[in-house]
Amino acid sequence: MFSDRTLINRRNVTGDTHSSYRANRDFFSILFTSRIIAAAMSVLGFANKSGAPAKHTLPENLQSLKKVEKLDCLHEMSAKVVDEFVFQHSAVVNDLVNHVVTEEERDEILNRQELTPEGRFPCRYPGCERSFKYNGKSRRTHELTHDPPVQIEDEATLLFSSTPNPTPSECKPVDDVFNYNCALLTNGFLFFNFLDAIKEGDGLRIMRQYKYIMLYCKSDGTHSTKYSLECLYQFFLVNALLSPRDAERFIWNRSVNNIGKKGTNIPLDEATEHSNNFIKQGIRNLGPNVTEKAVSRLLYSEMHTVKILGNLDETIKHMLRSGKHSEGSTNRDLHELVNRAVELNIFTEIQGRNYNHFKNFQCDRLKNLNASSLYQWINKHKKNITWGIRAR
Repeated sequence: MFSDRTLINRRNVTGDTHSSYRANRDFFSILFTSRIIAAAMSVLGFANKSGAPAKHTLPENLQSLKKVEKLDCLHEMSAKVVDEFVFQHSAVVNDLVNHVVTEEERDEILNRQELTPEGRFPCRYPGCERSFKYNGKSRRTHELTHDPPVQIEDEATLLFSSTPNPTPSECKPVDDVFNYNCALLTNGFLFFNFLDAIKEGDGLRIMRQYKYIMLYCKSDGTHSTKYSLECLYQFFLVNALLSPRDAERFIWNRSVNNIGKKGTNIPLDEATEHSNNFIKQGIRNLGPNVTEKAVSRLLYSEMHTVKILGNLDETIKHMLRSGKHSEGSTNRDLHELVNRAVELNIFTEIQGRNYNHFKNFQCDRLKNLNASSLYQWINKHKKNITWGIRAR
């Protein structure tokens, strides 16, 4: 990405995303668009951006088709690109889900063991009357003190399918360039789908995105512990802690539309910032007469003041700026990025093509996520909620 930044001379893009978020987002947007075009050219056989696909047959009467039929054709071609470069490692996600289910079944098997009338786990040595609160190390250590020691066959281990790890000689050389750009596509789809869900005010889609974000943050280890916990506790609120009414509000009351057009929702915290700016303007107009009572009156009358000012501007035909900044054309930058991606064949897997600083780059960020520890981590915080312990 840094080489692409240098290629199109985006000097406002920095490593500090807090101070240059919009510049970084716009740069990632054009970079993501160039990768989509390059991927489509590779899969569908486009010679250039304005050409026709050589590997996909378009309907002969494409121009006369209805809008819905054209969209179906576009979705069919887009699905080929996504399946080729984004979902090619879907087996990893399937294994992750299977291991989580297996861990749940393992706990169910342990919980179905014979218990004492008090609900404790008995010692499995014939004649021993000892019992334990948990089926843990203390129970197993005690059972090993008997003569002969108790031999326990762990029924839960039968559920796991042991697949030997490949030896270094069996591992094929990877293509870091191909994996890096496939990961860029995957992360780009996740990020911009999240932003689009906010713009459309789609609360359910936002919650689905948070599920993926939770897995990504959990796989990142200690660098994103608080982010993964924040995502997890949102699902605790929606599915258990809140009433159905409050859960519905929590899901759908995440954005606000102040314009009335489709796809123009903004997050609530951004709307709050706009409200704060309006209040600060009124406070500045008070001059030396700023008091707690005067500021309170401004706060209580904010909504009505905004409506009055809007009606007044409409009556006197006052031209208002939309607040949208004019942007320069990005066609030249996009053209350079696409040409470079096509020249380097970034979406053609070539074994042994490596980066100097990103050797053995993994395409799927969830590959190293331990499903068993994920399941235990979720159960741990479920118990913390029951006991009233706050996450730290």
